[in-house]
Amino acid sequence: MRHAVPTRRNERSRRRRRIDWLPYALIAPIALLLIAITVYPTVYAVYLAMTDASLLRLARAQFIGLGNLVRMADDTVFLDGLWRTLRWDAAVVLLELAIALPVALFLNQTFRGRGIVRAAVMVPYITPPAVVALLFCYMFDGNFGVINDILVRLGVLDRYVAWLSDPTGSFWVVVSAMVWYGQPLMALILLAALQTVPLELYEAARVDGAGAWRTFWHITLPHLMPSILFLVLLRTIWMSNHIDMIFVMTGGGPGFSNHTEAVYSFTLTNQFQIGYASAVAVVLAILLVAASAFYVRHLARTVLKVSAS
Repeated sequence: MRHAVPTRRNERSRRRRRIDWLPYALIAPIALLLIAITVYPTVYAVYLAMTDASLLRLARAQFIGLGNLVRMADDTVFLDGLWRTLRWDAAVVLLELAIALPVALFLNQTFRGRGIVRAAVMVPYITPPAVVALLFCYMFDGNFGVINDILVRLGVLDRYVAWLSDPTGSFWVVVSAMVWYGQPLMALILLAALQTVPLELYEAARVDGAGAWRTFWHITLPHLMPSILFLVLLRTIWMSNHIDMIFVMTGGGPGFSNHTEAVYSFTLTNQFQIGYASAVAVVLAILLVAASAFYVRHLARTVLKVSAS
């Protein structure tokens, strides 16, 4: 019995010696990198959201708790920005999907030069967003824009229109630029999903006498639905945080007509209001996380139904 305690201690020490620290050492750099670029900025942003921090006096920022949330409740730009963000997300994502799906179906067909066409379709997406924004600004310019010239020559307009100076016109011009830029990525992902549809299903549908529409509705679309729902989620998150296209083309204007929450947070940052800008960004992130959680639950159920069928 006297030697029982020392023996147990020796066993414990041996177990400690058996720990292989090499895997932990290999993972440590990437873990530290993730902490540095995700965890720390997130925590710091939440902290700034509860202060009155300004770039002019960042070292003397005072903790105000939920003061910025109280300010948001009376901020018409922020409250209206929720609707503007939703409108922006819905217009861009739905139009991208409406264009990308037919494009993907076309690119899935067999025809001469298909590889070249597939590569050409990706040209808008590989163009820098700022270049796309300037291109559409010139196209829709109220003085010498080619769109005005074409519409006047066709008799649709009787005079040139300052599209970017009108709240409604500027919104749809920016949406058009974003759709032109973003739909190739959605088309490429849908094309990849089309490659996974079993050809046996199409052969069986052809034997049963199903037409093109019935084949698409009962075979193609159900298999694409998980990818479509996933794309809608990703694009909605990306568009909710999108700034450059809107800001380069309109600066968020005229007035505040194109101030989404992301643009509003960016504008506040340019005005050195770091604390309030962080609060707007944090609230937007919370809303996106909450909406995504409900959406992912629906997405999981849809994937299970498709898998079961």
